[in-house]
Amino acid sequence: MPTFRFTNLFLSKPGDRSREKYRRVRFEDDDEIDSIMHSDSQAQLASASHWKRTIALSIAIVCSSLVAILLTITVHSTTSLRDPVTEVVASPCGNSPTEARARGCHFDVISFCWLPDTCYDAELSETFDNMTTWEWFLDPNRTQPISHQQAMTGEYTGLYVNWEYHLRHCTAMWEKLHRAILGAGKSAIDGYIGPLDHTKHCSQMLLSDRDVALETINTIILVKYPSCGIA
Repeated sequence: MPTFRFTNLFLSKPGDRSREKYRRVRFEDDDEIDSIMHSDSQAQLASASHWKRTIALSIAIVCSSLVAILLTITVHSTTSLRDPVTEVVASPCGNSPTEARARGCHFDVISFCWLPDTCYDAELSETFDNMTTWEWFLDPNRTQPISHQQAMTGEYTGLYVNWEYHLRHCTAMWEKLHRAILGAGKSAIDGYIGPLDHTKHCSQMLLSDRDVALETINTIILVKYPSCGIA
């Protein structure tokens, strides 16, 4: 009968050492794998963190750019709507109807001014012209009327008009100022209606002589060649 020897391995069989060695090696490999996986995880976390920072930075840059663009547009729009053109152009239409036409200027029926395009509110002038059947005379007694076509040539100065013409001229000039400021009309104001003295004059006209009939001929209107723009 074969005899078994007891050793400190306690009944280990011939393949047990290799199995133990295998187990040890596998445990060591597991540690290495864990280390590698841990490193990979850290790398992934670092990469994810980097991408998050990059995305956040990109979003911040885009948002800042949009805000800057909107502010620029707002400032530009506000400036365009509220600030009349301040550059003064002296005698842009010359000193005669011939010069004015040659320079492409317009005759304004409201003010009897020759104005360049930047100071001429065509829409407002048309509204005024169509408001009623205006009359112009060479004399205060209404004996020498001129036609609408003649008046619009801008060649007749010192014409007589009624009180209504004068008052509506004042209110239309105030409307022109508002339209220029708010952007509804042309951005420039001419040197005739721009000065404060004109507003004071119109205020006085509207508050005085309130018992005068609107059809009364009491105003002389002159052809003018003002500057364009106010300083």
